[in-house]
Amino acid sequence: MEGTSAAANSSSLPPPSQRLSQIRRRKKKTRDDVFAEIMESTRSDRAHLNEWKDMVSKYRKEASEREDMRDQREDRRDAQDERWRQEDQRRQDAMLGLLREQTDMLRRLVELQERKQDNRVPLQPLYNPPRPHHVP
Repeated sequence: MEGTSAAANSSSLPPPSQRLSQIRRRKKKTRDDVFAEIMESTRSDRAHLNEWKDMVSKYRKEASEREDMRDQREDRRDAQDERWRQEDQRRQDAMLGLLREQTDMLRRLVELQERKQDNRVPLQPLYNPPRPHHVP
């Protein structure tokens, strides 16, 4: 079987003289043809490279925009945190001010009460003999 398939394959090939004639009849590529093919290949490669560069540029631009938006959100959050911190500080300062005023008022009341007691005539003990109870 192998011999028949080898014979079949060799019979399908043209004889060497015919192959040589086919090769000679082919159009030979000139230097200009080769140069044109190289330039076309280069244009195609350049187009793919430019397409890739555009895609990378677009991705970087989108990534940069996302980062800018994230930075803006963080800046707004930081500003809000700062406003809240300042508001908390104002409330704390106001509360401390009220506590100082209340402390001062209590101190003055205590001082006033102490002065009142110092100016009073001391109470004299009264001697009241017990009364006899009326029994009816």
